[in-house]
Formats: sequence, C-alpha cells, structure tokens
Amino acid sequence: MITKKYFILLLAGFSILSSCKKELDQNPYDTFNEANAFQTIEDINKGVNGAYGRYGAYANDMYVSALVSDEAKLGINNSGQGALTYRYQYASDATTGGDVTSAFYDYYSLIDQVNRVLPKVATAIAANPAEEASRDSYKAQLLALRGIAHFELMRNYCGVYDPAALGVPIMTQSEVFAKPARNTMGEVMTQIETDLSDAKTLLPAVTPGTFSDTALNKISVAGFQARIALYKGDYAAAITYATEVINSNVKPLVDASTFPLIWTDQSTAELLFRIRYATSSAIGSLWTTTSNSIYISPSDKLLDAYDPDNDIRFDSYFAGLGGSPVVYKFFISARGGRVVDMKALRTAEIYLIRAEAYAKSASPNLTLGADDLNALRAMRINGYTPESFATATDLINAVMEERYKELCFEGFRIYDLKRNNLPVNRASTDAAPEWQTLPAGNYRFVFPIPNSEILVNPNMVQNPGY
Repeated sequence: MITKKYFILLLAGFSILSSCKKELDQNPYDTFNEANAFQTIEDINKGVNGAYGRYGAYANDMYVSALVSDEAKLGINNSGQGALTYRYQYASDATTGGDVTSAFYDYYSLIDQVNRVLPKVATAIAANPAEEASRDSYKAQLLALRGIAHFELMRNYCGVYDPAALGVPIMTQSEVFAKPARNTMGEVMTQIETDLSDAKTLLPAVTPGTFSDTALNKISVAGFQARIALYKGDYAAAITYATEVINSNVKPLVDASTFPLIWTDQSTAELLFRIRYATSSAIGSLWTTTSNSIYISPSDKLLDAYDPDNDIRFDSYFAGLGGSPVVYKFFISARGGRVVDMKALRTAEIYLIRAEAYAKSASPNLTLGADDLNALRAMRINGYTPESFATATDLINAVMEERYKELCFEGFRIYDLKRNNLPVNRASTDAAPEWQTLPAGNYRFVFPIPNSEILVNPNMVQNPGY
C-alpha cells in the first residue's frame, strides 16, 4: 500500500484568491488526471517504461542479500553504510531498517504503476497499425512485471513457501488509500502464476533473432516462471520452464573469451533480462563509489571458494583496488565507473535451477542434474572434468555451492539459504563472533514490514520478532 502526503498552501488574502479564481478554475493543458492519462498507445509505452524503471528496486535486493549472507563484508572505507544490516541489527523503523524495508514500498510502487496503466491498454488510441499490434505486448509486459513484483515481496517478507502461511497483500487495482490485509502465500502464488501465464499467452514466439533482453518476452517470462517454481517447490514445473528457456537457444552459455565482457557491458551474452543504465551508477556505487571508496567488499569466504587460476569467474567478478578486493561485477563500463546494467536474469541461473529441480524431484534424476551442472562448470573452469554424484544430497550440495559462486551479488544467496533451511556461516575474518552466524530458521531471514505501514494500516500484521 502506498500512501500520499498532501501539502496545503495557505494563501493570505481573499482578494488574491478572487483575482486568481478565473485562472485557477482552468484545467491546464499539461496536467495529469485519471481522465486524461494514458489516452494513446504512446502514452501506454511511456507507462510501461515507467514500470520497468521501478523494477530497479531489484538492485536493493542484490545489496541486501549480500549484506545479510556470507557473500560480503564491510569494506575498508565503510563508515556505517549497511553496517546495521550486516550485523543483523535491523528493525522495522526507517532509521535501522531502511535497507530491508525499502523493497516493500518500491515493489508496491511498481505494482501501483502497473495497475494504473493496465486498464487503459484496451482503450488507448493507436496512431497506426504498428502501434495497434503492440497493444497485447504492453499488456503482457505489465502483467509479468506485476507477477514478478509480488514474487519479490514474498521472497523478502515471507518465510519458506507454505501455501497456508502469511503472505503479502495482493494488489490488482490502484487504490491509494486501501488498507489491505495479508493474503496467504498460496493465494499470492496463484496470482503470480496467473499473471505470468496470462502474459505468456499474449506474447509472440521468440527466436534468437527477435529476442530482446531489455523487454520481457515469452522466453524471459519462462525464466522467471522457472525461478518461481523452484521457490515454490514445484520441481516438475521448474524443469519444464527451464527446458523451455534452454532449448530456445536465445542466449546460450558462452566460453572464457566472451564471459568477462558481460560484466563490463561489452556483451549481452547469457543475459535474459536486464535493466539498462545509461548514466546511473545506482548498482555499482552500492559496493564501491565513483571516487573509489570501498563500502562493501566480497567476503574472504567467497573469494576462497574459487580456484583463482582456473575459474574464469574469479577475475570477472573481483578485482583489487589499493590492495583491497572489490566487487568487479558492477565496477565499470565504457559509459563510466560504476555505470553498469542490472543483470536480473541469466542463462546460468536457468541451468542451475534445472539441476536443482532434477535433484529434488520425487524421483531424482542425478544424471540429467549432473549434466546441467557440468555444462555450466565446463564453461567456467579451465580443464574441468565432469563430475558424477552418488546421491541427490550430494548433487544438491554441489548446486548450492555453484549458485554461491556463479550468482554472487545478484540477489540470491540469502533467499537460497532460507528456502533450503540453511544457516548463514561467515568466516572469522569476515565478521566479529556475534554476527558470524545466523541460525537456520532465525526470524531475521524474513524482513520486517515497515513500521510506517503498520501505523497507517490496521489490517497489516507484522512479521514475528519485530
């Protein structure tokens, strides 16, 4: 729920009001209201772009996931940035909990944007046949973004998936003054799956030649469906959706000659969905500022997980600056220092989703799961020898370790640990003893609903522990 603050300007003197009355009664040609907004397909296009812009909230998920897991540690120039979050000292107030509560409003802001534009898609006027053909695509992209935003809210503010457990409010209409109660996780998941399924129905088929990684399409939506199915524990669906993405061959895995170029925005290989930043350092400066102050560093534990001589990810993901390691994934592009795109969905994740789903299926398929894991490793590790696994547990552990190395700082680690009921275990060189461990199932794996929301919405229920 998003609340608005209204400011009243008190004008002194009735004569001033009277003299201006004629002017004030006029409706300026450049003002927005519900009646004249989104009248044309071009207006709809701008509304869709605005919704994509609000998905930039995912950058904060990347930041928070690193801070509260074992991916990161406080950098040498840190003067308090993210420190309370890193030390598990966050609460529901904005002062201590700003890092972990901001996503609540950010994603509902995205959802509200969608819900404002979506009803206008059918009635917007098209200037030409080409615009008319885009109507279904815009509707589909809005539906997909709404489903993805509800999913991100559940990942942040709900526990391990349980259809009967407390979820988040479902919002399918723009209601600024609504006071919604929390739906169950099952109800929210049904809405998410419906939005994504409806979106795919409206979208055209995609080929490697027509694929775009900056607009949601049939294949990238399938990628999000695979991610969501894995979170839900629907492993058959996760395999189906992951296979749809992999078999499309729109963004195949690449070798050592191309992979490093992804992280300096010289290549879009393996990118299924990204948010383009032309001039913004919104992601890069979360870790290292444009003046080279290192706020957040990769953890010693993470750095030690790689074979630096043979794993091409090590030099692609990390670099040294003044003798200290920095997160190089978001460090530089030709557009400037820390000006890099947000990579929200990659082919590598899809291989790891399918590998995990094969291992966790009711009848685990260790051969196919190992094939997916080995396919990824072969592209990342020089001289790699394929590995086989005797048990499903062995394969699951290997996939979790590979997700840790492949997807670090991309917004997964804390959610991976939570959904697998695993603790956070930091190295002694990364954290003081009192915040080295977050036990499995600890309430801090679920972030607090903002206190400001609790105060204005009597129907909202706070998460346990806060």
